[in-house]
Amino acid sequence: MSKYDDASAGLKRPAAARRAGGRRSPRPGPALATVVWLTLAASPLSMAQTARLADNDPLSDELPVLDTRAPDYRTPLAGQGFRTEILGEEVTVPVRDLRHVQGWKLGAQFESPSAAGRLVLPAGALYFWDHPDSSRLLRAEVAGAYNDVIWTRKPATWGNFEYGLTLQNFTLPEPWNEAYEGQVDKSQQIYWGWVRPGLTFGYRRELDTGHQDNMWQINWVLEPSYFYSGRSGETSPDMVLPKSTFELRNRLMLRYDRMERNILSLPHKGYAFGANFVQGYRANWAGWGTPDNFYTKQQGQNYSIFTAYGVASGRLPLIDQERHRWVSWFTAGVGHNVDRFNAPRVGGGPNAMGMEYGSSAMPMLPGTSIWGFYPEHYMIGAVEYRWELAWFSYLSAHTGVGWLDPYRATATGRIDRTEQLLPWIGARISTGFFGDTMLMLDYAHSFNNVNNGTRGTNEVMLWVSGEF
Repeated sequence: MSKYDDASAGLKRPAAARRAGGRRSPRPGPALATVVWLTLAASPLSMAQTARLADNDPLSDELPVLDTRAPDYRTPLAGQGFRTEILGEEVTVPVRDLRHVQGWKLGAQFESPSAAGRLVLPAGALYFWDHPDSSRLLRAEVAGAYNDVIWTRKPATWGNFEYGLTLQNFTLPEPWNEAYEGQVDKSQQIYWGWVRPGLTFGYRRELDTGHQDNMWQINWVLEPSYFYSGRSGETSPDMVLPKSTFELRNRLMLRYDRMERNILSLPHKGYAFGANFVQGYRANWAGWGTPDNFYTKQQGQNYSIFTAYGVASGRLPLIDQERHRWVSWFTAGVGHNVDRFNAPRVGGGPNAMGMEYGSSAMPMLPGTSIWGFYPEHYMIGAVEYRWELAWFSYLSAHTGVGWLDPYRATATGRIDRTEQLLPWIGARISTGFFGDTMLMLDYAHSFNNVNNGTRGTNEVMLWVSGEF
């Protein structure tokens, strides 16, 4: 049975008489001219799924009808095509091939009180997904200074085993200053970054769900990498730079995805989980830091990191309605000899948990700065209620708590790791927007986060995405 089958979508085929030449759709009215802009997107980068007027469309009568008032209404899923009415006008959402996606997203984080004087922090990326058949896969997030790419192939005689290439890099063109409780430590403001090409071997198999992004994958990745550092105009004269060096990393990656997603790619029903284990070695490493905050060679030459995540979604118990859903997610990590250059980054930003095959691996902590923390260990759990306002618009309320050990400034001028609980509460609207784009507006308040001496921080994340 196809993923676009009428029964699975809760859609109904139009009558044969109508296909043979029934009533023509009315001409566009002023109300429709506004509402048609609010059609969209089927991925975390908003792979735009255009809605258009059904009038004069020879193929539109072949699509199933979505009756939003029907007792057996079912939320339209990513990639499905259908006909429906908005304010009495008929529109068509065409079927999309989700095996080939090219998209973009742009956004900005607004934080108050702001960390390190950064009231607004822009964010953006390109997204590429190419999965034409079970033997080929490309997933890439491209932002220039930060990229994450995996490309794999299954030779005909290998069954479900595969080989491939990976690439990750963090290469900011400006010095990076860490902020501790919103205060910048300019004495350690330096240029630094890394480039990690990789060779991977593994096993990948599609699940029998009818959704092309439902699969499980386990890969070993060998990453011969290069780390570099350099002084900036703000670097303290007594700062000993970390040595630029060759790194060798072994990474074990697990992904399992059985999530069904709606037309905005929000998690609708199912679950997904994954994990990463990294063992790294820095060939030419030595002590680095300032006299007050110095780290020895033994604290970073050999390091290991384990991270994991899980996300699930379904219908609310005791409420027999398709439009009310719950989403829950959990992410955790622990490391040995981690520092600001190799630790997993934890913080706020665009929350794409469960929205796409690889998007849940980034740990999210709403109400805080993007990449604001580099803890040695962390656990974050959240629960969300989502209400479908319309088939293209969703309102959510979410809450959760994070436990981690970020660095904090002490009275003596040193920075030390401190155990912290960071609970938050927030709300989000995800909706179609102008020009076949998707808009996501997310607010979160972190009760215990401290910036510039103020306890309690507010994050507003505005995110617009589309397809090209």
